[in-house]
Amino acid sequence: QIQEGTAEWQKIANEAARTIPGRENGGNCDIKNLSRGSKVYLPVFVEGANLSTGDMHFSQGDGEVSFCGAIEMSGFLELKCEIIRGGMKEYLTPVGPTALHVNPIFEIGPVEPRFSEWLVFEGISVDESGKQHFLDASVAYKRAVLNAIEYLSRFGYSKEQVYLLLSCCPCEGRISGIVDAPNAVATLAIPTAIFDQDIKPKRLGHGPKLRRLPDVLR
Repeated sequence: QIQEGTAEWQKIANEAARTIPGRENGGNCDIKNLSRGSKVYLPVFVEGANLSTGDMHFSQGDGEVSFCGAIEMSGFLELKCEIIRGGMKEYLTPVGPTALHVNPIFEIGPVEPRFSEWLVFEGISVDESGKQHFLDASVAYKRAVLNAIEYLSRFGYSKEQVYLLLSCCPCEGRISGIVDAPNAVATLAIPTAIFDQDIKPKRLGHGPKLRRLPDVLR
């Protein structure tokens, strides 16, 4: 109801805490391991600050790569809240020019998907055009996802199906190398048990639905 361009609109635009991204006071973290039994330590910047919680995910992969690709669900959340007086000063050292340059701390709960066998795809910070992005972990993770999509599309799935699958299945994403310039290395681990066929590389002709092997494996 506030007219765009007015002083009040400008004040809200400049000062409001947007909840779409993960941010200093929590925000939309979308960390798949924050399930039942987790503890979240949130910095509080405003006296009398309120607490709100957002959308529940039935299942999600690290990165939620297709943006709204997790399996959303309805439900209720039972919370117990405590205030640690002076906790920010005691436990959180700002890494930046202001007191706002801190972030939440989490304890992962005991309830999460557990798998024993994974197929892991690597990506480095070189984009599809061959341009090198110096230690850019976002590019490296994107490349790991694209490599997984290309590989799994050889098993009878469309690339669109794999793209959505990687957003909602409990895959594990990691920054696996950030110290060896110029390439950041990211990995995406996919649990093999979620498939109804064996997706591991095999000798030519031994895969049940494998149309053709990736060129690198010939």
